[in-house]
Amino acid sequence: MTHEQTPPRNRRSPRLFLLLAANAAAAFWLWQLFTPVEGAGSGPLEEDAVQTAAVDELARPVERAALLSPELRRGLESRVHELASAALESARKKSRGKVGPGNATVAVHVRPLGGSESDAFGLDADLPLKPASNMKLVTTAAALALLGPDWSFETRAEAAGPIQDGVLAGDLVLRAAGDPLYDRDAKGSVERLLAPFCEELLRSGIREIRGDLVLDEGTFAAPAPGPAWPSSNEHWQEHCALAAGFTVNRGCLTVAVSPGSVGGPARVGIEPAGFDLARTIDVDTVSSGKLEVHFQARDGRFSVRGHVPARTSEWSDSCTHPDPVALFGAVLSHELQRHGIRVGGGVRRERGANGGPTVARIVSPLANYLAAINTDSNNACADQLFLATALAVRGEATREAGAEATARALSALGVSTEGLVQVDGSGLSRDDRISARQLTALLEAVLSRDARTAELFIDSLAVAGESGTLDDRLKHSDARGRVRAKTGFIGGTSALSGIAEAHDGRVYVFSILVDYPRFEGLNTSVWKPMQDDVCELLVGAGS
Repeated sequence: MTHEQTPPRNRRSPRLFLLLAANAAAAFWLWQLFTPVEGAGSGPLEEDAVQTAAVDELARPVERAALLSPELRRGLESRVHELASAALESARKKSRGKVGPGNATVAVHVRPLGGSESDAFGLDADLPLKPASNMKLVTTAAALALLGPDWSFETRAEAAGPIQDGVLAGDLVLRAAGDPLYDRDAKGSVERLLAPFCEELLRSGIREIRGDLVLDEGTFAAPAPGPAWPSSNEHWQEHCALAAGFTVNRGCLTVAVSPGSVGGPARVGIEPAGFDLARTIDVDTVSSGKLEVHFQARDGRFSVRGHVPARTSEWSDSCTHPDPVALFGAVLSHELQRHGIRVGGGVRRERGANGGPTVARIVSPLANYLAAINTDSNNACADQLFLATALAVRGEATREAGAEATARALSALGVSTEGLVQVDGSGLSRDDRISARQLTALLEAVLSRDARTAELFIDSLAVAGESGTLDDRLKHSDARGRVRAKTGFIGGTSALSGIAEAHDGRVYVFSILVDYPRFEGLNTSVWKPMQDDVCELLVGAGS
């Protein structure tokens, strides 16, 4: 499993942002074509909320200064082909002929930001391939375009009974909104996220709930693995957390371990507080050796076992909870009690529950989750956003509605949907498909919108050598800090798509997708180095 980190805040290049701002200003007419409906967070969008324009109009270049000379374009294209060919040959040698030019595909597409289609170049750029986590770019771009940069998840709580003398004589009904309820800086705690909700209930005059906490899951499916997910022996790991109408800490339990006195127990903390599983904790402190901690939530129990060397600093990691809706109910009950609100009944799950007037809301801005999705590559947050977008746009929190919403967003942005298949928000599914050309067109379209959308999207990407899933790549290269991108990997797929700021001032939008027979080690030894080489090529282009 990947140990959790809190990446440093992305450092935005002033030159890059000025170019993006100029592009956004030049494309103001496009923004007016595509303004989200006010109040979109409270229900499905009206059919005319997203206006579709002709693809050639939406794709019109917004900045002609990025034109490439024919010599530079040909030189870059030739070098990209060489790098792809060299990588395929390296894969053939390392795999002893099991992977190579005959059964692996390297698809590349590059376009200068604001340039014309004649400036673009690539290799197998129109082949729909598995994007792995590059699908998160589609998920976040579609949400920003359809819902707007100021949209929020909103979980409403309704009083199903009268309130008198501090007592709600009935149930408190919560309507599912798909909020991940995740704070990437809080090590699994959700106290800060739920405190405003509890305080709003108190202001509504509620200090006791005589009935149940009713969790109305609406059209969200029961939590279950997604289509074409990894094998079941991975489902307990954080990257396989289940999407649901209700969840906290993106459906995970987070454990933090630090040493105690040698020979005694280690200090073990588990978040979020109030979770519903029995605990078995057996972690001791040893004088030396390797840190070894095993943990899992299974069969109604969360177990943590292992050894922690005395000189170890705090170590933290997460795993999935088997039922995120049950986790939400238990944690919310705990937080209500902690704020002095007594719950007389239990937690009940329904669909179509009778409610009443809204007495409180859990509100989480979309902007708060973008870095978790694109910088940290959090699968659960991406899947939650995919379903929440479907609910807001189509009125149904289903995968099918999510795919329809995405296609609607891409069409309105002038991006072809031919061959596009999206069944989840994260790219964990092996059924997802998109081409390198579609990804670069999507990136350009989002970066050519209003300044706030462009800024949020740029800031959500990992920075080469500095943050997120790119923190250890291109660290000692000229490309450090000049490449912002989304990584992607599942067995047989490696991807990197984003933007590269060249020394001569140009900004290139690029996408690199690799499809190959599964063979251990090729991603780190062949495909990632090839992707990094392409980034270095673009950064140094024209200088």
